[in-house]
Amino acid sequence: GPCPALGYIRHLGERFESDPGLPVTAEADVAGPVGGFGWLLELNEGAPKELEIRLVEVNPDTPMLLSIAYPPGTSFVIAANADFCTPGGNYLCREEFTAVGSVDAVRASLGNTYHVDGNGVLTFRIIQTPQTFLGTNEWFLPTYEDEGRYGVGFALNRFERDGVLLPQLSYGPFMTVTADCAVSGSNSAYCAQVPSSISPAVCPPGHQQVAYDRCCSASNPSQCVFADGSFS
Repeated sequence: GPCPALGYIRHLGERFESDPGLPVTAEADVAGPVGGFGWLLELNEGAPKELEIRLVEVNPDTPMLLSIAYPPGTSFVIAANADFCTPGGNYLCREEFTAVGSVDAVRASLGNTYHVDGNGVLTFRIIQTPQTFLGTNEWFLPTYEDEGRYGVGFALNRFERDGVLLPQLSYGPFMTVTADCAVSGSNSAYCAQVPSSISPAVCPPGHQQVAYDRCCSASNPSQCVFADGSFS
């Protein structure tokens, strides 16, 4: 039979609070629109002690954010790792993310930052990295024009035909999230303290969320603000 759902993932924001979202299994394969306010992951047994993300396919100019609620005060080590990469040369093999002061700063970053709010909600950006390096001496957000390691091929795999370009995953590189929390006595894969179910507000005051990437004024619905900060 089908694998049991360990939790659910959905778009962030009040518009989607009543939507359970997509089921997440032990080897989850998740797809959906990105570039909005982000996705919220909620697991049935609480906050994961460790999380690993692989096989990413996302356009570099369309930010993908993921939020997970943790017990307040939890600290994290979040890192990206390249495959077939030997530390010490000109190519970066591992990058530990740094904390920033807001979700907007995470969205605008090169993909190596995270934010934790006062309620313990962790938010970080997921980018598609090259298979064998994370940058030349320092981290970078690769585009489809960037060269691969040693100038061979391209940094990012893609499928391209007749003017259509689609991201194509690379096997090997991965991202890890490790939470510094006491583990649950019933399941060591989770933090002992189950965080409150919190959905961070995504709209400015006086606005209502109308889509995964847009909030509009309650008094003038034609005035809207998008997740990237632009207006209509």
